[in-house]
Amino acid sequence: MNIEFEYRYRDWGNFKKYGAIVFGNRNCLTADVVSQRVSLALADGQSFSATECGVPDLPFDPDLDHGSHEFYGTSETESPINDAANRDILDLLAEMKISVGVWRTLHS
Repeated sequence: MNIEFEYRYRDWGNFKKYGAIVFGNRNCLTADVVSQRVSLALADGQSFSATECGVPDLPFDPDLDHGSHEFYGTSETESPINDAANRDILDLLAEMKISVGVWRTLHS
């Protein structure tokens, strides 16, 4: 089964836009395990930079936008991979960890 990664963008006006990407799952991780790993990889358990993780950006109002997206959840799916880079879910997790490490370095 592949893993569907769900996320959202919430602007300063609290308007929300949702997105989902299907990743490969060569290690057959459950959605619960992936969710736990995503939460552990992110500094606050949910916020990440879509651009730095290679995930499509979801903003919609330049006056109310910022760069942070929120992890919303994961699920197991039989849908085909639709990630533009054809990545495995572990690849996304690795990119999230790198992104958080860079953010911490810049803000410490």
